[in-house]
Amino acid sequence: MSTAEQVDGTAVVTTYFEDRIAAAQTEVEEALAVLAAAEAKVVQRLAERDAFVRDGLLHPAAYNGDIGQPEWELCQWAQTRIGRAAFKDMTRAGDAAYARLVAEEKAAHRWLREHGRTVPAPFGEKA
Repeated sequence: MSTAEQVDGTAVVTTYFEDRIAAAQTEVEEALAVLAAAEAKVVQRLAERDAFVRDGLLHPAAYNGDIGQPEWELCQWAQTRIGRAAFKDMTRAGDAAYARLVAEEKAAHRWLREHGRTVPAPFGEKA
């Protein structure tokens, strides 16, 4: 009797399915971890917004951006919005939207300065 004849084909096929199920379960666990991190980020952003509404200030202690400085994050956000609009809609309405976003960026810079914050040099030169 050869080795191939001694192996139960049903057991092999069952193992195949068990391996696929285990891989799918691992995918689910990884996705759930990503979802939990995203949900935690939403809670954090809500707390940041609520602190701003309550105190009218950016709170670096409660802020945990990629760069770690709320001024940079705010200025980068405003500039990114302008960049997206600049290439999206080349019409009269698009021009108006672009102009509005530029005005909003300048207002954000003005707000930072009025509240004793520094507009980072790469952003502040033009505003």
